[in-house]
Order: sequence, then structure tokens, then C-alpha cells
Amino acid sequence: MIINKIKSKGEEISVLEGTEKLQYLIDIANDAGKLDDKDKIDKNKIMGCASNLWVTGEMQEGNRMIYHFDADAFITKGTAKLVIDLLNHEPASEIAKLKREDFKGLGIIELLTAQRQSGLSNLLERLIQLAKEKIS
Repeated sequence: MIINKIKSKGEEISVLEGTEKLQYLIDIANDAGKLDDKDKIDKNKIMGCASNLWVTGEMQEGNRMIYHFDADAFITKGTAKLVIDLLNHEPASEIAKLKREDFKGLGIIELLTAQRQSGLSNLLERLIQLAKEKIS
């Protein structure tokens, strides 16, 4: 279940202190892939972010979602990777039932500036919406 994965990941990173969590986000951003330039269009852009963030989603065999993303700032890219890694390969029907509040257990929201919090919220809404679109 996705909510259990979120809680587990939150517990895993809870041992990190404030700036260590930010460094963790930057570190995992380095492991994130890149999004093809043809997908870096307004339709895929997450609005309200402190930096540019683009996300695409597709459903693969078994009705499981695969998200691809890229950002031009490490904290944004790391935050997106953290969330998307939890959702990739999960059933679209499960993702579609999630709410933004389900991600509070990650314990990263309070580290982010107000604008980054807004961007994270918009990212979560978009990931859930993409799953809903694929199952309808």
C-alpha cells in the first residue's frame, strides 16, 4: 500500500536533521534522470514552483504508473524524485485515491519555503490527476 511506503520513507529520513534532509534531497537529485526536451512544455510544467519542474506520466502493463520528470533546481528535483519514487510502478487506481495530506508523513514539507511547499502541493495534485486520467 502506498501510504505505508510513504510512512516508511518518512521514518527512514526522520533521523536526518533539518539541513541534512535538504542535503539528502540534493543528493538524490543527482541520481534522477532527465526529461526529454520535447516534454519540457507548459502542459507538463508544474505551476507555482520556485523553479521549473516538468512531469509526465504513463500507464504501463498491469495498470501501473510510470512518471518521468526534470527540474532546473536540485531541491525541487530531489523533492520530486522522493515523491515519484514512491509512486512509480504503483497501480494507477491506488494513486488516484491519494490526497496531498497522505504525504505529510514524509516530514519534508516543513523544510521547504512557502513557494516550494506550494510547488510540492501542485506536484502531488498533478501526479494524482495523471493517474486519474489514465484510468478514466
